[in-house]
Amino acid sequence: MSDRGDISYPYSTREAVSVVKHLEAHPEEGIESALRNILDIDSFDSRLFSRIGDVFRRNGLSLPYSFVELVTINNDGELSIEYVGKREAEGVSNSPPDLGSPKVGKWDDANDPHVGGNQWAGGTGGSDTAGLGGRGGPYRLDRGHKVHQVSDEAKSMVSKEAAEAAREIARKALQERLAEIGMSETEFSMYDTFMESIKADIADLRGTLNLVESKKSERDWIKRQNHGEIDDSRLVDGVAGDKYVYKRRGESRAGGGLRHPKRLRFVMDCSGSMYRFNGHDERLNRCLEATTLVMESFDGMERRFDYSIVGHSGDSKCIPFVEFGHPPKNPKDRLRILQRMVAHSQFCISGDNTLPAMAQAIVDVEGPGFGEENDADECIVIGVSDANLARYGIHPRELGKIMKSSANGAKVYCVFIASFGAEAESITRELPIGQGFVCMQTSDLPRVLRHILTSQIG
Repeated sequence: MSDRGDISYPYSTREAVSVVKHLEAHPEEGIESALRNILDIDSFDSRLFSRIGDVFRRNGLSLPYSFVELVTINNDGELSIEYVGKREAEGVSNSPPDLGSPKVGKWDDANDPHVGGNQWAGGTGGSDTAGLGGRGGPYRLDRGHKVHQVSDEAKSMVSKEAAEAAREIARKALQERLAEIGMSETEFSMYDTFMESIKADIADLRGTLNLVESKKSERDWIKRQNHGEIDDSRLVDGVAGDKYVYKRRGESRAGGGLRHPKRLRFVMDCSGSMYRFNGHDERLNRCLEATTLVMESFDGMERRFDYSIVGHSGDSKCIPFVEFGHPPKNPKDRLRILQRMVAHSQFCISGDNTLPAMAQAIVDVEGPGFGEENDADECIVIGVSDANLARYGIHPRELGKIMKSSANGAKVYCVFIASFGAEAESITRELPIGQGFVCMQTSDLPRVLRHILTSQIG
C-alpha cells in the first residue's frame, strides 16, 4: 500500500517487531492495542484507517470491527439525483409522427412505456415531446424505458423555427431546475448514501494527495541500498545474487518542496450524450462519482492544492461549478454541484465544446502572471469526457494539438470514462504519450490521478 501511495507511512518489518515486543511486555493489552500504537499515524483519516483494518482481517488477524470507529447514518431518503442503471438493448423508431410544435408532454403517473408518439413526457422515439431517442422535443427526459432511436435523417427534418422554440422551452426548464436546487434543503444523509460506493476510492486518493507535498525534511525509505534493513519486496533479487536488496531511512530527496499550491482545473463533460446514454453504460453516474471523488479528496488541502471544476456542453464551453479558491464547504454544497451537472446535461442542446473547453481551461488555470513569484507551483488541466468526438467530426489530433498548446508549461490530460466501441482507446493513441487515459470504472480514477500528480513532482 505504501508503494502505491495509499498510506503516508511505509510500514515494514520494523513495525512488526515493535508489535511483538509490545505484546511480550504487555500481553494483557492484546493485538488491538499493539497495532494502534503503530497505526495511529493514519488514524486521522477514518476511511483509510478502516481499509487498513480490513487488510489485517483479510490476512487472518481477527480484529474486532471496533478497531475502527465508523459512523453510519440511518436514513430513509433517496439521493435527489435521478438516473437509471443499465437497461436492455436499444430499438429503432422507424415511423415517428409528423412534426408539430415542441412541448414537454403529458406526465404518465403509471410510467408506462410510450414509443413513437407525440403526447407523453418521457417517451422514446417520438416527436415534439421531452424524452429520449426522438426528434423535435425540448429536452431529454429519461424514465427508465428501452430507448427507440429515430434516424439522423428524420431528425434533420426539424425546422429551424421548431428547434429554436424547443431550445427556449429547455432554457426555461433549466432555469426553473437550477432555482429549485438553490432552494432545496437536501439532507446530508442523501449525499452520504451516494458517496458510499466510492469511500474506498476517496481514501486512496487522499493518501496520494497527502504524499504530494514538500519532503525536504521528511525521512523515508531509500531503496536499493547495499546495507540497512532487508527490503521484503526484493528477496527474490537477493537470492539471485543482487546485493542491493536493503533499504534504510534517509532524506527522500534533496530539493525543496511546493512553494505554492498546485493549481488544477477539472473539465467535466456535461453534454447531452452523458444523460442520453447513461442508461446504456452509466457514464453520467461515473462523471458524478468522479466529481465527488475530486471534491471529497481535496477537502481540507487548500494549502497544497487550489482546484476548480467546470463543465462543457452544447450550450457552453465553460459552465462554472467550483471556482479557484472557493471549494464547496460541506456535503450540501457538493450535492448541489452534482444536481446542477445533471440539470445541464439533461436540458442542454446537442453539440460538442470539448476543444474550446480544454483551450479555455489552459488559459484559466495559468491565469495572469503565470510563473511569477506568487503564482502556483504547477498548473494541471484534467478533462473528463465520454469520448464522443467522432459524432461531431472532431479528430483526436485536434484535441492533442490543444493539449500541447500551453506556452507556459501547463500539463494537460484527458480521462475517458465511456466509449462507443473502441473510440476511447483510439483517441488516446492519437494524444501525446502519457496524457490520455481510459477509465471505465470509478475505482480506476485514483490510480490515474496518482500517476498524474506524482509524475509531476519528480
